[in-house]
Amino acid sequence: MVLRILIVEDEPLIAMDLEDTFAEAGFQVVGIAVDMRTAIDLARREHPDVATMDINLMNGSDGVETACRLYREFDIRSLFVSSHIEQRTRASAADCNPLGFVGKPFHAVKVLETLLRRETAHPSGDRPTP
Repeated sequence: MVLRILIVEDEPLIAMDLEDTFAEAGFQVVGIAVDMRTAIDLARREHPDVATMDINLMNGSDGVETACRLYREFDIRSLFVSSHIEQRTRASAADCNPLGFVGKPFHAVKVLETLLRRETAHPSGDRPTP
C-alpha cells in the first residue's frame, strides 16, 4: 500500500520540495495545509497515514498543537520538519508521539529515511481507522 502523506507547511517552496521528494519516492501527497484548520479538514477528508509538520504555521497556528490534534483525533503521527527544533519543542511534542525531527534546511534522504522507518515499524493499514 502506498504511504499517504499530508504536508503541513506554510512556505510554498518548501512544501513543493517536500511534495516532489515524496512523489519521486512513490508516496502519495494527499494535500498541503498552511495552518491548523486546513490540516484538520484535510485529515478528516483524505485520511493520510502520516504528516510532515512545520512548527510555525500561518494564521498564528502552532505545529506542535496541530500535530497533537492530528494524533489524538485521527491517530496520525507527524514528522517535524522545521528550523525551530529546540529541546523545549521536542519535549512539548512528545505527547503526540512524533515520528522524529528533521531540521531545515533538510536533506530529502533524511526525511525519506525517517518515513521509511515508520512504514517498517507501523505499516499503513495496521493503524485503526478514526
